[in-house]
Amino acid sequence: MPLTAAAYVQQYLADPGEWWWTTNDYSPAESAVVLKRTLAIIKQARRPDHDKALGQLGVGPLENMMSNELLDSLQGWMPFTPAMCHALDQTRMEFEPPDVQRRATAMITASKRQFSPERE
Repeated sequence: MPLTAAAYVQQYLADPGEWWWTTNDYSPAESAVVLKRTLAIIKQARRPDHDKALGQLGVGPLENMMSNELLDSLQGWMPFTPAMCHALDQTRMEFEPPDVQRRATAMITASKRQFSPERE
């Protein structure tokens, strides 16, 4: 029986080690689907309960898709939630072009300035 989107997200958050492969296909044919899955998971994730899943998404799909195109897609999420910031903080940026590094850092920093207890 196929999972609903909501059930999939809850399963991923409950056991990211079991579900990592569902966000691990970065082929051009699957990248849009992987990004949708990744964003759906991050949208429902809460810190610190889901830090493992968020970290996995940061070093997996977000790191592999990091580009100005990804940052363009994420612009609509500004300011980022603490969950999104945590996922992006796990993304290694040293191999990205300097403009992508600066842009991502600026987006994360601007978002962190806006955190308030009720957003957690």
